[in-house]
Amino acid sequence: MSEVRVNEVGDMVLTGAAAMRTLADPVRLAITDRLTRHGAATTEELTEAVGVGAAEHAEQLAAVGLVKRDGDTWEACGRGIFFEIPEDGDVEVQQAARALSSAMLLSYEHLPRQWVEGTEPELELDWARSAGLFNAGMWLTAEELRKVQEDLEVLLMPYLQRKEPTPDSRRVRMLAYFLPPKSD
Repeated sequence: MSEVRVNEVGDMVLTGAAAMRTLADPVRLAITDRLTRHGAATTEELTEAVGVGAAEHAEQLAAVGLVKRDGDTWEACGRGIFFEIPEDGDVEVQQAARALSSAMLLSYEHLPRQWVEGTEPELELDWARSAGLFNAGMWLTAEELRKVQEDLEVLLMPYLQRKEPTPDSRRVRMLAYFLPPKSD
């Protein structure tokens, strides 16, 4: 059985440790991010984007079904990434999912600062007023937190499935952090 399938919104769903471990590498994560956000790219373009030789990393991604190659062009097998830390079962998959989760959180930590310093000052007023941060603390059980995440995905589904831009639309990056504390 493949460790990667594509769901109804076009995300690559990772279920196995090998795919998660492969993607947890910062260079391979950057390559996948480049391909899912901007489309197909040559090996040279990927090398320019990630700052190191990309061919070997792209081959490793292809080996687990995250990207595919057509000549010198690479393409992501889906529009995004979805995975979960399984509740029970294979400890190796749990560890790989946790490593990937951590790698993804750390790989995007610079985005808010880049946006604030480079994009926000140039935004038109209506877009600046639409942007922002939701920062709330609340008491939730683990099950309730998962439900909040699932409900958010359902709410966003019509926008996630949109194939083409509509008039006056822009590609918006939405970051959502769900950060429970450790138990005392």
